[in-house]
Parts: sequence; C-alpha cells; structure tokens
Amino acid sequence: MLFKFFNLESSMQQYKVTSDTLNIRSAPIVNDTNLIGVLPKSHIVSKIANSDDDKWFKVATILEGEILEGFVSQKLLSKITDFPINTLIEIGGISIKQADGESAIFYESGMSINADGAPNAYHPADTGIDFLANAGNPGNWWAVVVNQNGNPFIQSSTDPYPGYYISTTALFDSGFVKHDPRRYVDSTKIPYIVLPGNSEFTKLTGVKLGDFAVVYNTSNEKLAFAIYADIGPKNQIGEGSIALSHALGNDPLIRSRVRRGIPKDIVYVVFPGSGNGQPRTISEIEAETKRLFEIWGGIERIKSL
Repeated sequence: MLFKFFNLESSMQQYKVTSDTLNIRSAPIVNDTNLIGVLPKSHIVSKIANSDDDKWFKVATILEGEILEGFVSQKLLSKITDFPINTLIEIGGISIKQADGESAIFYESGMSINADGAPNAYHPADTGIDFLANAGNPGNWWAVVVNQNGNPFIQSSTDPYPGYYISTTALFDSGFVKHDPRRYVDSTKIPYIVLPGNSEFTKLTGVKLGDFAVVYNTSNEKLAFAIYADIGPKNQIGEGSIALSHALGNDPLIRSRVRRGIPKDIVYVVFPGSGNGQPRTISEIEAETKRLFEIWGGIERIKSL
C-alpha cells in the first residue's frame, strides 16, 4: 500500500479515537440508556462543540455509512493535523484512496459521460443523444431493456420518447415494471456516478449502488452531490451522468449528442454504506450528501487532496 499525508484545515475539526473502543452517547453522562454506538480505535470523529465542563465533546461521525451525532469523552480523543492515506486499489491507472479510520474513498480522474437511464438515450435509427453502439448490438444489448427474445422494447405513445429504446441503469426503482422508463435513473436529470464492475474494488471499498458521492471540479471549483447509479467496465473509473457534467460546468452535448467529457481534474469522494439501495430525488441526494461531506471535512479538505 502507498501512503502519503496531507494537512487539514477545516471549520469542523477532526479527532481520532485513541482507546480500543469509545462509546458515543446521546447525552454527556454515563448511564445504561444513552449508548448509541461504539467507535473502534483510530476511528475519526468531527467535533461540533465542547460540553460545559470540557470533559465531553459533542461530535458527528460516519459509522458503517450512517451518521451518528452524540457525546464522547474528550480525553480518549487526539486532534488530527495529518491524515495517513493508503491506496486500496488501482483501476485503469487511477489510485483509489482511503484515509486511516474512515470508510470514505476518493480518487482523481477525468469524467467520461454516461447517458444511460435517459429515455432519449438510444433510438433504433441511432438518433438518440448517445450513440447506439454504447448500448450494445443485436444479440448483445447491455444498456436497453429487451424482451424474452432478446429484442429491445420500444417506447409507446404514453412514454416520454415514443419510438426510442428504454435505457437502463444498474440502480432502479422496483416499483415500476422493467419496460417503464421511470424505473431507471435519468442521466439528464439526476447527477450520478458510475463505478467499475470489479469484485475486488467492491470488496475493498464496500461501496454499493445507491451510495452517495461528492464530485469536485478543481479547474473551476464547482461542487456537486451525486448518487452511485450505474456500473461500468471493470478496468475503468471516472464516469458520470449528463446532469452531473452540467453541475460541474461542462456541457457534454455537441449537436445534441454526447461527445464532450472532462479530461482531468475531477475529484470524487464516495461514502460506502450511505445509501439505501434505491434511486433518490435530487433534493434527497443533496440533503444526505451535504451532511456527510460536512462531517468528512468539507470543501477545505477536498481542496487539500
């Protein structure tokens, strides 16, 4: 594993657990009813406030993808000024990294554009916003819904884009049938990221479909909140939806087709275990991810990566 360090300056100061375990409680007092979690050694918490007697800190932390807020004994914490970072795995030459004591992963790459899930992504005459070859070919379709004979469904007059194929994403809403375009995550509307279909990557990171991510364009300092909604090739990483591309200041469409990605300078921070395995609205993605991002260290920390 490769290690490096970075300095952190953040309005929410991070601390590390120094004992073998540390109880986090709903109130700054020890009793049998207020235990809300147990933090392992070296786990990272973010300080919110001191208690009146300075014996307790009110903290927020991310444990197994869930946000916990409560009180811990301050004497069992050590202030962090440097984070040791290790490389978990390399995908296509991109290092996937993680700080000690945290579950969040991060990496820097460019961003190619994924139109999947958009109801106007693919058309039988190859006039959709994405090229039909990106959905497969007869006998081997991977990004459109097919019937029992392996032929793509065509949207009807009651669907958003009659005559178009129905484009899929790996994350879907099971409340809709498979040939309903609403089942899938619309690339033109929802900021989402794509991660590799790589079993080693999944095992090492613990990330699952529906988890949340922060994406930052270092060249123009635009920040976006996103959801993990589709699976890509096992040896590629650095891909996002049309809506995510727009949020980062890049219009991916040339003559109404996806042609322009972002070549470099995109930082991704993913929070494994943070989602519920379901598609989410933009407001839900923003609300959930914003709080995770604040606890993780916010804009100051992402700029220091």
